[in-house]
Amino acid sequence: LSGEENPAHLEQVIRLPGQQYDEESGLYYNRHRYYNPGQGRYITQDPIGLRGGWNLYNYPLNPVSEIDPLGLSMWDDAKSGSCTDGFCNALSFIIGPSKFDSEEDAALDALKNINNQSICSGTEYGGLICKDVKNKYFATTPISGTNDGLTLSALACPQNTTNSADYHTHGMEEAGYENNKFSPLDISDNYKNYRNGYLGTPDGTFGKVDISYKTVTYQKNKLTDHCEIR
Repeated sequence: LSGEENPAHLEQVIRLPGQQYDEESGLYYNRHRYYNPGQGRYITQDPIGLRGGWNLYNYPLNPVSEIDPLGLSMWDDAKSGSCTDGFCNALSFIIGPSKFDSEEDAALDALKNINNQSICSGTEYGGLICKDVKNKYFATTPISGTNDGLTLSALACPQNTTNSADYHTHGMEEAGYENNKFSPLDISDNYKNYRNGYLGTPDGTFGKVDISYKTVTYQKNKLTDHCEIR
């Protein structure tokens, strides 16, 4: 902590973990609440309550090497699936995404969860498949597109994870569209982004573009093939 000493009396309000120093109180400002560097904890309770853990005053990170600029880091990391250790990992089992040993299993689970809604609404849905540092795979929350298109370029995997694939649906059966297979644009986008692609179709087919083996494969009857009002 000697790096925070200021014998020359220079004006520097940003402290080691990226927090803003409040001169009047001697506390560090983290937007949602104040952190007491002497006690190593926040002075007010977590605004998200027990959802952030049993200790309502805990600073969940290493205050020298990591930051929590909003005072909400553990909850966000657990929900996104980016953390793999400690209490954050335990919390992630409750509020985070389901994780799998294979990329394909993660994609299949995501498509099973969204294909019914896609068929009912006639809308394409999709997201990314991410891999954490322990080689576990999970899907990001799906976003919606239109009846014949979806843009995933603005999506990114959480911090400390890598993107290995994407997944999307093809809505409902429509005249003039080949909804039950990858479009040429689907396939070219996977090669351009250098990631595998997974597809859920209105007839319940589960498709895969494997860019390493340069193959496109389909498995019938893996997903729902009709609209169920739930």
